[in-house]
Amino acid sequence: MSTRWNLISRTCAVVKLSTAHNISYSRHFASSFSKTLKPQLCGLASSQTKLPQLEAKLSGHHFLQPYPLSWSIWRTYAKKGKDKGGKGGKVHKKISLSGDQLEGLVDLERVQSDFNHMLEDLREKFIHQLTVRTSQGVFDSLVVKTPDGNFPLIQLGQVIQKSPQLLTINMASSPQYIPQVKQALADSGLNVNPQQDGTSLFVPLPKVTREHRENLSKNAKMLSEQSKKGLRDLYSKYARKIKASKEGHSSDDLIAADDMVKDLMHSMIHQVEEMTEAKQKELLGGK
Repeated sequence: MSTRWNLISRTCAVVKLSTAHNISYSRHFASSFSKTLKPQLCGLASSQTKLPQLEAKLSGHHFLQPYPLSWSIWRTYAKKGKDKGGKGGKVHKKISLSGDQLEGLVDLERVQSDFNHMLEDLREKFIHQLTVRTSQGVFDSLVVKTPDGNFPLIQLGQVIQKSPQLLTINMASSPQYIPQVKQALADSGLNVNPQQDGTSLFVPLPKVTREHRENLSKNAKMLSEQSKKGLRDLYSKYARKIKASKEGHSSDDLIAADDMVKDLMHSMIHQVEEMTEAKQKELLGGK
């Protein structure tokens, strides 16, 4: 009996080795095995078939004969990953240029000054315009953009606080700027809705409610987005200037100068987001 099982083991080993190297042969063997060889092997344990007779039967099956091996070489290619940075996974190393290298490309101090100006403008709006309790002074300093330039509201009209809930703006001295004043009030984030009567504007002051606080918080977000858009527009202006100054400068210098301006923009946008988060927390009562 042990001899029979040794034969079965050798048979399975031959089959395993052969099918491991050729899938088509494996399919052929499965079909032949289920029809002929399997019944004979399964009956070995109880059968009285002599070993020489079994060997003769098995040797007649062509699928147990040596089978020629074939080899195939496959080459795989790595896919371009988006996480490698840039198109096609290409990245460039950022470098910093000296003042001499930036000469003729961009004035980095001017860029920093322009960015700082926009940041300070937003800070002033947060301080003077976005307050829970609106006062007359907030309206006095409100900047109005007109075809003739930008002016504080107090230079265009007379601001009078009639009561804690009502404020009036007398525009009799410059009625041509009434549309610009109304637009400035709408864009101010003060959460007010002025009503016009002749050359006067009546501005009801909102009560301090939860809804009022939430509206002010939304206005802070609106002013923040306007500031970030202004920073991006400013970067685009300098980026175009750098690109137009390519004569006499290497492509690496152009890329490096653009990166330096872009990094300043991102730094300023981060500061804007921090300021906005702090202001919204203040307006919502620290929650």
